[in-house]
Amino acid sequence: MLILLVGAIVLLSVLGWLVSLRTDYLWYDSVGYTTVFSTMMWTRLAMFGVFTLAMAAWCGLNLYLAYRFRPDTWPATSEQEGLERYRELISPKAGWWIGGVAIVVGVFAGMSAQSRWETWLLFREGGQFEWTDPVLNMNAGFYVFRLPFWQFLIGFGFAAVVVGILASLSAYYLYGALRFSGQGDRMTNVARIHLSVLVALFLGLKAVAYYFDRFDFTTQENPVTDIVGGGYTEMTALMNAKNALIWVSVIAAIVILVFSWGFTRSLALPAAALGLVVVTAIAAGGIYPAVVRNFQVEPNRPQREGEYAQHTMDGTRFAYGMEDLETITYGVASQPNATAMSEDQSTVPFVRLIDPFVVSDAFTQAQQPRSFYDFNEKLDIDRYTYTEDDGTEVTQDFVVGLRELNPGQLTDEQQDWTVAHTVYTHGWGFVSASTTESDNGAPCFTSGVLSDDPGNCQIGNDIIDVEKPQIYYGLLNNEYAIVGVPEGDTPREYDRPTDVAVVDEDSEEDPAEEIGDDRYTTYEGEGGVEVGSVARRLLYAWEFQEPRFLLSDQINDESQLLYNRNVRERVQMVAPFLTVEADPYPAVVDGEIVWIVDGYTTTNEFPYSDRVNLADATNDTYSGQGVANQASEEINYIRSSVKAVVNAYDGSVKLYEFDEEDPILQAWNAIYGGDLIIPKEETPEALVDHFRYPQDMFKIQRSLLQRYHVDESRTFIEGGEAWATTNDPSQAQSVTQPAYYVYATYPEQEQPYFQLTSTFTPRNRENALASLMSGYYDENGDPRLTVYDVVGGDDQSVRQIHQIITSTPEVVTTLRDATQAGTTVEWGNLLALPVGDGILYLEPMYLRRQAGGQGEDLPRLTNVAISYGGYVGFAPTFEEAVAMVVEKYVSGAPSEAEQTEGEDGGTETPSETPSETPTTEAPTTEAPGTTEPPEVEAAIDAVIAAQQAYEEAQASGTNEEEGRALDALLAALDQLEAARTAAGE
Repeated sequence: MLILLVGAIVLLSVLGWLVSLRTDYLWYDSVGYTTVFSTMMWTRLAMFGVFTLAMAAWCGLNLYLAYRFRPDTWPATSEQEGLERYRELISPKAGWWIGGVAIVVGVFAGMSAQSRWETWLLFREGGQFEWTDPVLNMNAGFYVFRLPFWQFLIGFGFAAVVVGILASLSAYYLYGALRFSGQGDRMTNVARIHLSVLVALFLGLKAVAYYFDRFDFTTQENPVTDIVGGGYTEMTALMNAKNALIWVSVIAAIVILVFSWGFTRSLALPAAALGLVVVTAIAAGGIYPAVVRNFQVEPNRPQREGEYAQHTMDGTRFAYGMEDLETITYGVASQPNATAMSEDQSTVPFVRLIDPFVVSDAFTQAQQPRSFYDFNEKLDIDRYTYTEDDGTEVTQDFVVGLRELNPGQLTDEQQDWTVAHTVYTHGWGFVSASTTESDNGAPCFTSGVLSDDPGNCQIGNDIIDVEKPQIYYGLLNNEYAIVGVPEGDTPREYDRPTDVAVVDEDSEEDPAEEIGDDRYTTYEGEGGVEVGSVARRLLYAWEFQEPRFLLSDQINDESQLLYNRNVRERVQMVAPFLTVEADPYPAVVDGEIVWIVDGYTTTNEFPYSDRVNLADATNDTYSGQGVANQASEEINYIRSSVKAVVNAYDGSVKLYEFDEEDPILQAWNAIYGGDLIIPKEETPEALVDHFRYPQDMFKIQRSLLQRYHVDESRTFIEGGEAWATTNDPSQAQSVTQPAYYVYATYPEQEQPYFQLTSTFTPRNRENALASLMSGYYDENGDPRLTVYDVVGGDDQSVRQIHQIITSTPEVVTTLRDATQAGTTVEWGNLLALPVGDGILYLEPMYLRRQAGGQGEDLPRLTNVAISYGGYVGFAPTFEEAVAMVVEKYVSGAPSEAEQTEGEDGGTETPSETPSETPTTEAPTTEAPGTTEPPEVEAAIDAVIAAQQAYEEAQASGTNEEEGRALDALLAALDQLEAARTAAGE
């Protein structure tokens, strides 16, 4: 019974694996990427077979030799008598035992080897990079494509030698050729020769490993400079140590071979040889490098490490696509002319007021005719060109999202298996809203509207034409769906309600039928797996552990199974070598709704390139809230090589080449037959118009530029000019501010570009602005990355600007009124845009009011705050806020920034760690203290304390606590005003 039970478990496991294999093939066949599946499977099987046979043959050979040259007799010792019963068991069928052990060991080796199928394929097809290691003069292609496989083979060789030694020792011991007690020789001549050859082979492999270890210095962490790439210690002391160890290992191997042929039977000589290897490894590989590092390098870091740090600086910029980084000095006036905002026509007319993260709930509430429709937690920004009534073409960015079906919102009745998988199969509609205007604080919808209320938007509805608004593939619904009915049958897939107005017209070709207040349709795409036959139904009943695939009468000859419907997972499956963008975005291209997903090629083996953790570098406010979290893996090379496009209706996936020079992409394309990737020149122009600078790439570059924006290695090592990314001022917790897409014209740009932007502050000076960063595609579609060093003026960071804005009397009063009314204040994206000779900061304020009867807090844009040249404008509209700032500037009134600086007692004192090299002049960045009367200073301290308490209450307190904190802040401001009046100020 036990044998039958084990056999049944094994049979079911194998059968389950075969079923999964077959269903995977069917899925790849449905999307047209069977080459990906077959290449992966055949390569893994080939690797398994080759290395299984190699290890099994090697193990069997050593066991056979040990058995073949066993002694005819063995000493009559208690040790050998205890082994007699094992010899009696094995000897009659020694061949079977040897073969069985060899096969088992070989299978384990093959299982390990098959997981390195990608390493082998890249070794076979990998090419060259336009970068050569400046120290060892090896092309980066050697490190990325070839070195990993050589190291795998060396590791396999070590494993084989160890297996051979263990197998031989066991056999020799079993048959008495090796013993640990008794009189006379402890080892026969044959055993000594055999085992000595194996040990010598191990040392020979060790010499080879030491040779290849030298190349690892270019990709290992330098503990002195905390960057990747061998420094002075590695490239002098450790390099010499490795070279010495190569020769010592070879000499030791020769000595042991000499010993094996009987020139001496003493173990002292081979032991001394092995001891020499160990002592050399400790002394040359450990002690000597430590002495060099501590006594030569550490006291003279810039001098010793400068050359090698420069290699990493150059390699890092190349590896992360920053070799063409453009640095522009952006001079800001100490008091910029605020009237420039009224005159500007290249940036100000396009400023983004609507935050795609905040207004998702408003989209859902206003455009959710049924509860199971939903929008992603974070919407996206894209630009479109439309024609106004007077015939003028206008390009503008919009907040866009898809009205997807969310299975989690289905009622209990709707979650019945038949209903959930055959009726509620898809969402409906591409929805867009203007980023520059609102409809009485609500989004100003321009396309995809399911509503009886047309709204009061100046931009007309239905400016983006969609032919097939059904959404079968997206981000919210990854449940499988069974679609398709026989010709002439009534459609059964719920499409949308008919009791609301529809802006987008339905296609006359859609097989749809209206039943009551609802419209039903039938899927006509080719993106599913046919499941009409009994065999297919049986396969998927097993795969999904769902017997209703066999029992349901809803499945017919025309049925298709749609699964793997999440667009990120879909791209990842057809292109497993890509790292997929965390935030895909929808677009309408030639009337079709598609998802555009940036695909990155990455590696962790690039020489002299610093590493980043993918998850840490891309984490910001949006991560985990509508945007996927990237895997926590280390990389030191990335290219935005592929633009993947997934059709939201039929699920088809197309991979368009974007980086024509990326050797990793070229290698994988060759691996999969040369036609996996569509050449860049064949990318449709209408699709190119919606490409945007990739977010994760930008975030990684932003993370690196905190240190790598400098050009000189000495400055880099000392760290005196290091930057920091800004924390999101709108969030209570400490989290990196997201990069924002804006349609704007930056300095030295001749036209507006749709660009991704961010800011930096000097490290340890969070209140100052160091630079702006912009990434965009130029008119030729080529990526451009620019850093604008901000000089002159008195510009604050976005964090400081947020504090100034929230401290102005108008904002404080609004906050108090909102708290008393039981509404929640939420700040939107705080943008920093270069305008004129200054920087325009813009931050929208939203109030969340509860939707009647639905228990939801809906955001409504109520005010816009801006800051320019230190002046703050706060008004219901952007135009009014600009007018406020212009009026203050023209009248010569003191700016809010000056007032806040006075109240805080001066600017923040920087706290950077001074460089080790002494300077001849003392730093002069610390501002002098104020000379306010003691009563006024006490009142200022009370205001600051009340402000901090209010911010803490906003972060974690209830509405009641927030109200009390706001009252305390207002009282402190009143006391400050009274103290200044009493002091005659």
